[in-house]
Amino acid sequence: MVSRRRLTPSLWRFGDAGDADGVTFVLAPFAAGSAYSLADLPPRLVRPGDTALVIQYPGRGPRITEPHATDLSELAEQAARDIVRHSTGPLVLAGHSMGGVLCYEIASLLTAMGRAPAWVVVSAARPPDLVRISSEKVLSMGRGDWLAEIAEGVVAMGSPAEADEVADLVIPVMRADYLMLARYRPRHGPLSVPLLALGGAADPWVTDDHLAGWQAWTVGDFGCGTLPGGHFYYREQLAEFCGAVRSGPLRKSSVN
Repeated sequence: MVSRRRLTPSLWRFGDAGDADGVTFVLAPFAAGSAYSLADLPPRLVRPGDTALVIQYPGRGPRITEPHATDLSELAEQAARDIVRHSTGPLVLAGHSMGGVLCYEIASLLTAMGRAPAWVVVSAARPPDLVRISSEKVLSMGRGDWLAEIAEGVVAMGSPAEADEVADLVIPVMRADYLMLARYRPRHGPLSVPLLALGGAADPWVTDDHLAGWQAWTVGDFGCGTLPGGHFYYREQLAEFCGAVRSGPLRKSSVN
C-alpha cells in the first residue's frame, strides 16, 4: 500500500518525496471525487526518484467539514501555490473530467509563475469553452436526475444499487462541483506547453470532437485519442492510461 501524507489541506503526497530533479505527477480528481479516488494511479506512474501529488478538494475526506469550492479559478490558484511550494523537478499534470479543466487552469497559472509543466494530460474532459451543463440545469436537477447522471457516467461509485445507497451523501458534492464547473469561464488563452487529450471510446459525454477541440487550447505539441470504455475508462485501462501519462503527448494512432 502506498503511503499518504498531507502536505497542505489541498495537496496530498502519495509515496516518497522523490529526488529534487525527479518528475512530480500532479493528479486532479473528477467532480465529486477525492484524493483517495485516484489512489490507484501513483503506484503505476511513479518510478524511483519521482513523486505524486494529488489534489484534495474541500468538502470531502479530511476536509468534509469545509464548505465546497464555488470558484474553479480560486481552487486552481490555491493548488498552484501549493504545487510550487512542494515540488522542484519537472511537472506533469493529469486530471480526469472536471480535473482536466482544473489542470488547464493550474497549468496556465504555473506558467505565469515560472513553473510551466512539462506537459498536461486532460482525461474525459471537454475543452474549457464547451461546458456540458448550464448552472440553471444543475440547480433544477432532482434526485432522480442525479441518479441518472451517475448511471450514465458508468457509475464511478460502484453498482447502481450501491450508488443509490450513498446518493444522499454524494449528490450534494456532485451538485457543488457541477455548479462550479458550469460557472467557470477561462481567463487565460492557449497553453504554451504540450497537451494530450484522452477519453473513453464509449463516453456518453465527451466525444472525439471534444477531445480534438483541446488543440485550440495549446500552442505546444498536441495529441489526442481514446481507449476502450466509458467516462471512467481509465479504471479498466490503468496500465495504458498511466503509460500515456508518463510518455507525454501522443498521436491519436498510438492510443486508439
